[in-house]
Amino acid sequence: MKKFMISLAIASIAMVSFAQEVVSEVVVPTKKHQYVTNSFGSNWFMGVNGGVNLFDGVYTNGESVFDHVSPAVQVYVGKWHTPGFGWRVAYNGLFVKPYEDADNKLFNNVHFDAMFNLTNLLLGYDEYRVWNFVPYAGIGSAARKCHQGSGFTGSLSANLGVMNTFRVAKHWAINLEFAAAFLRNGFGGAPSENGGCDMMYTALAGITYKFNRVGWDQAADIVAMTAMNTAALAELNTQLLARETENAGLKNQLTAAKTSMVKAQEALEVERGKIFPVSQSVFFAFNSSKINSKKEIINLQALADAVKEVDAKIAVVGYADSATGSAVYNQKLSEKRTDAVVEKLVELGVPRANIMAESKGGVDTEKLARLNRRVIISIVE
Repeated sequence: MKKFMISLAIASIAMVSFAQEVVSEVVVPTKKHQYVTNSFGSNWFMGVNGGVNLFDGVYTNGESVFDHVSPAVQVYVGKWHTPGFGWRVAYNGLFVKPYEDADNKLFNNVHFDAMFNLTNLLLGYDEYRVWNFVPYAGIGSAARKCHQGSGFTGSLSANLGVMNTFRVAKHWAINLEFAAAFLRNGFGGAPSENGGCDMMYTALAGITYKFNRVGWDQAADIVAMTAMNTAALAELNTQLLARETENAGLKNQLTAAKTSMVKAQEALEVERGKIFPVSQSVFFAFNSSKINSKKEIINLQALADAVKEVDAKIAVVGYADSATGSAVYNQKLSEKRTDAVVEKLVELGVPRANIMAESKGGVDTEKLARLNRRVIISIVE
């Protein structure tokens, strides 16, 4: 009668135990070389450069262009909207040597530039890339101090250039820039009857500081995410069906055990010394012989405590699913699963002599293959 009551207790514990879900890190699939447009406050930059201006006008007076080199400075602020496209507002200036005389005159050129990071566009964005090649084009307004008086003469400017940036740290870069500004005919002196533009060539070197948030997040692959979520939902539905099947089986076992207990009480002497067939299953992951579920360990602990109390005998039978693997491999896998459960029971205090172990190899007794990956533990007479 004691063995029967132990069997009933084990069945009850198994029915009310819940499987512990193993939550793994979710990896969001992304599209290669596609990035999310950043927020307004991200990827701003500012810089300062120093170098030289070389003025080349359409009116020369026979002078060499190299007689018209003067110091130059540049400051700018801008923003990258994607790894390949951005803009800036820049001031280039300080001095110019026009052809009407050889003296330095104050010079200013304020311009708006559209910038294209060809390295990122062609090779893909890399936060740690050392060198980036950045051409740009823009428009602006230029002015220089006149030869006589205190006035200025001005011109619209068309600006082309290329910036080479060399990464020093996350927020800092050294840059080397070469630029050309197209100015109106005669900006540096008398206009030429042959037409053309006055030109200002500039070579600069300096530093750039990138402030606020730097970098981009890759764009999510919606198609891949949908497929991944569909597969995950199907797996969850399969797990739910398996749990419902297991729960229904345990409820049936409990009902049968309660009915048997009533009959046992009515004929105690007849049933004395017998054990009602109550079994417990330990389920395993695909191609695994490890007991990882907290639910399985709780149930094994309850079984071990009951067996130790009355010195009962138990049978441990291991299985694999025949849907995958060869018969030889499945036999070895079922043996490993049997050994894992036997070792756990011995660890929990069940005498090894009270355990009868057997392995059946691959079977298809259950409709779902995952339900055949188990070890069944039964109390025997």
